[in-house]
Amino acid sequence: MALWGNNDSVGSGGTVSLSNLVVTGSGTTFGQAGAASTGDVIRFGDRNGVFYGDAVIVGIASTTQLTIDSTAGLSTASIASTTFSVSQLPKFTTLDPHFSQTHTNYEASIYGADAAETEASVYTSYSLTHAGWVGVTTYNDSSGNLRVKTETLVAMSSIEKDAADDAVLPDYVIRILTQPVSVGVGTTATATFTVSAATVPTGGSLTYQWQYSNTGVAYTNLTNNTVYSGTTTAGLAVTNTNASLNGYKYRAVISVTGGDSVTSNAATMTVS
Repeated sequence: MALWGNNDSVGSGGTVSLSNLVVTGSGTTFGQAGAASTGDVIRFGDRNGVFYGDAVIVGIASTTQLTIDSTAGLSTASIASTTFSVSQLPKFTTLDPHFSQTHTNYEASIYGADAAETEASVYTSYSLTHAGWVGVTTYNDSSGNLRVKTETLVAMSSIEKDAADDAVLPDYVIRILTQPVSVGVGTTATATFTVSAATVPTGGSLTYQWQYSNTGVAYTNLTNNTVYSGTTTAGLAVTNTNASLNGYKYRAVISVTGGDSVTSNAATMTVS
């Protein structure tokens, strides 16, 4: 699982001024426990009022002086005394401008990446230096064109996997591609229910558990027996159907290591 720290307002008391990537503070506690540290993001001004930009802290000289990276147009910026905040959010967390428009068809998902994960090809291989997350957004732009955008953000180096680091995101997201379909069968026949799914990104190993309900409210896990087979696969078979099974509902719980489980729609078996 990958961490995305979102500790906002970390030791943000006092005011700051900026000149050529050097931040000078008044009443600040840079470098102290619970305050700004290297790898954190400093935000100049107030997003709800005057906002100058974000920058990554790359060095701390004292409790009142630090240096920033050249980000958000601040490389030569000069900012007079202003309020500030310090966050462990990744540095590019401003809202996607497409979200401010009206789109009838877009889907956004976020999934994490372990530092140990590696994507290899015949030409090269890539490995992460530390945990982070990837955002995938699929949407129609204002002209109706389909767009797919991916973003990769890294977790701040100060994240230590303790209770103060809030969000733990899954490495995989499960997408159900085909839902089970209701079927009608005669007695002593065989009914089949299937589901198909995939992980984003690809490569996750899926497991399945079929469940049944005779009320449509409470569901019970199925096991293989003389009536049911394939209870832990993508396809469930119900053999020797009889009138007592009429109206039973079946659904699949799909799981993946490093991700949240998802549950399919329920399909009804009608026995005539």
